[in-house]
This record gives sequence, structure tokens and C-alpha cells, in this order.
Amino acid sequence: MSGVAESRAPSSGALPEPFDGYGGAPSAWREFWESFSANRGALLGLAVVGAFALVALLAPWLAPYDPSAVHEGAFKLPPAWQEGGSMAHVLGTDDVGRDLLSRLIHGARISMGVGFMVVAFSMTTGVAIGLTAGYAGGWIDAAIMRMTDVMMSLPSILLAIVVVTILGQDLSNAIVAVGVVVVPNFVRLVRASVLAEKGKPYVVASRSFGAGHFRQAVVNILPNCLAPVIVQATLGFSDGILNVAALGFLGLGAKPPTAEWGTMLSDGRAYIESASWLVTFPGLCILAVVLAFNLLGDGLRDALDPRLKR
Repeated sequence: MSGVAESRAPSSGALPEPFDGYGGAPSAWREFWESFSANRGALLGLAVVGAFALVALLAPWLAPYDPSAVHEGAFKLPPAWQEGGSMAHVLGTDDVGRDLLSRLIHGARISMGVGFMVVAFSMTTGVAIGLTAGYAGGWIDAAIMRMTDVMMSLPSILLAIVVVTILGQDLSNAIVAVGVVVVPNFVRLVRASVLAEKGKPYVVASRSFGAGHFRQAVVNILPNCLAPVIVQATLGFSDGILNVAALGFLGLGAKPPTAEWGTMLSDGRAYIESASWLVTFPGLCILAVVLAFNLLGDGLRDALDPRLKR
């Protein structure tokens, strides 16, 4: 018996490798995080996005004043570190005496919410249309793609202006307009992914076992097309914020006195020389959020695409 026990023991005396349930290979989430965290720009983008999201969620408690409150005798006060500034209004006030810091904090809630709603609308619509075009093929695919080509041939901001002009000036209409502009990007991306997946062996095998069209498209094919969709959604988030801000700057977005960054830029452009902080701080907020989402999207693309992993 002792000989049998000795033969079963490892010859080197070392303990066996721990088993993690995947045959010794790292889990998908661990592999994704290792690839994502290797990109410092992506981590910076994630940190900035998280910070703005936290500010948006805690806006009622972080803002020192109501964003629409008018402070008499405090018109166009400069920031606290400039001559004539006051610590009561750290970033100064606007032309009617509203605290700029409070409006920026509440503007983060509106702008981040706008970006989320634009992505939710455009991604849901674009995925459904792109999945239909790629899976159905034939004249349905041709008709959808020709319409998509027409929409993509027009400048995005011009198309958004046309849509919001038809629907009317309102923040919700601006969200729909920008969402319509972003839809073609999702349609083309999902269609291309579906065409690449449709001829693979697992789809053919599922069809041979009698799987219906709905199960084939939604259950089998769609989950394997979500990685590029997630990346596009991240980039579409920044495009949504930027386009809605552009509509607000043109007077076609949120109506005053709504604290939205694009509207704040529009209100302060008349004072760009006498009170430059009215356009500087909203512009920096838009720049920081858009840049952060672009960095985050690049990091997700590198981590989710096997061809781009280090």
C-alpha cells in the first residue's frame, strides 16, 4: 500500500496548480480587465466619466445654490481667484446673477442623462434594424442600407437641425433628433457583424436542429455581435452629448433657464470678452466628458477585440 501511495504522489513534491473552473485559463472578466487596465488612457477616461456621473447623481446635495436662483447685486461676478471674486460664488456668476458652479453641477445631470437617452434610443433602434437587415438579406437588406446611406451622406448636425425643427424646440425633441442621427452607425455595425456570424458552423448546426428565425437571430447571433455594439455605444455617448450641446448652443435644444452646458455656452457667448468664464467652464466640462468617453471607448475596443489585444 505504501508503494501505491508513493506512486500517486507528485514526483516533484510541489502542490498541483489551482483549478479555476476554466481548465486553468483565466476567466473572461479577468482577461478583459487585464487588457483594459493596461491602457492608461482608458483608465483615465473611466475615472473622469465616473466622477461626472457621481456629480450628476449627487447634484442636489453638491450644488451650493439652486441653479435658477438669482442673486441680486452679484451680476457677472468673476471666479473667486480673480479680482472682484467672492468665495460665496467660487466660479463666479452669470449675467443675471445665477451661481455658475451650481449650474454646471446640475448641467452634468442633464448632459449625462441626455447622452444616456440618446444611446438607449439609437442603440435599441439601430440594433433592431441592423439585425433585420443582416439576417433577412435580399431586398429588405438593400432597402434598409440605401436609406442608411442617404442618412449618413448628410452632415449629422444638419440632419439633427432638420429633425428638431420639424418636431419643435425642446430638450426631448433634441434627444430624438440626435438619436436619429446616430442610428445609422449602429445599423451598419450590427449588419456587418450579423453577416459575419450568419455563416458560421454553430448557426448552421442550430438551423439543422430546427431553430426558428427568431431564435437564430436574437438568441444565437445577436449575443455574438454585442462587443462592437458596446464600443459604439460608448462613443455614441460622447457624440450625443456633443450634438445636444451644439443644438443648445444654436438655440434648438433646452429652453432657458435650464442648466444645460450647450445652452450655457449660448447664453454666455455675448460676454466672451467681458466675462470669459461664462463660456470657459461649460466648454471645459463638455471637452472633459467627450474626451473621457472617447478614451473609454478606445480602451473597450482594444480589450474586446482579440486582434488588438497586447
